[in-house]
Amino acid sequence: MGYNISTMHIWRMFNGECECPMCKLRVKTECDIAELYLSEAVMEDAEREKVNKYGFCKDHFDLLYSGKNKLGLALQQSTRLKRVDKLIKPVDVKSAVKTAKKLREEFEDCIICRRLEYNMVRYFETVARLYGDDEKFRKQFSTIKGFCYPDYVRLVENAPKAGKHAKEFLEVLYEKQKQSAEEVHKNLTDFTMAFDYRSTSLPPKSASMSLVQSRIKFYGEKSTLPERR
Repeated sequence: MGYNISTMHIWRMFNGECECPMCKLRVKTECDIAELYLSEAVMEDAEREKVNKYGFCKDHFDLLYSGKNKLGLALQQSTRLKRVDKLIKPVDVKSAVKTAKKLREEFEDCIICRRLEYNMVRYFETVARLYGDDEKFRKQFSTIKGFCYPDYVRLVENAPKAGKHAKEFLEVLYEKQKQSAEEVHKNLTDFTMAFDYRSTSLPPKSASMSLVQSRIKFYGEKSTLPERR
């Protein structure tokens, strides 16, 4: 597989130093997309139309709100509000359910979620294809700690794209996932034992991060926008 910007990001994240490299990819992609809606996309008609149509989910609104361009966010929210407000009108009992359905649908989508998922689908496919095509990547893959459970599932789903190395890909995935889960479980156990009145020693430093580890293991890593310098 050729070297391009998508494979470059994958190589960078699969370095064995994080709880889930796919989470790292997602966070970077998500923040890049969010920054887009805090910069030039604010003034582009095509993107403003997409924001008006799909809006932002609550999590991505909060992410954008943590950024620096409050004016740009306010402009996008203003035009989005006008679209939604047009659906608010007097209705009779017969049409109330239909109107409510239209309103509900307005809040079941998000332009950032859409763009993020579009990118992540390709990242999961590319990871499997890289494993199948590149021996160096297979060695790099063997150094990772594991994945969050949602990303583990998606990698398993993409295993056929690893071609003749699909079986090996699944075996390594399983091994890494079990090892990382055992580590998190041990750290959680050490943490809980520290509250036992019979305990006479402080828990190891790794135990203090056990809840953060378990948060990532079950739900993935939370995105935050980097500080602008």
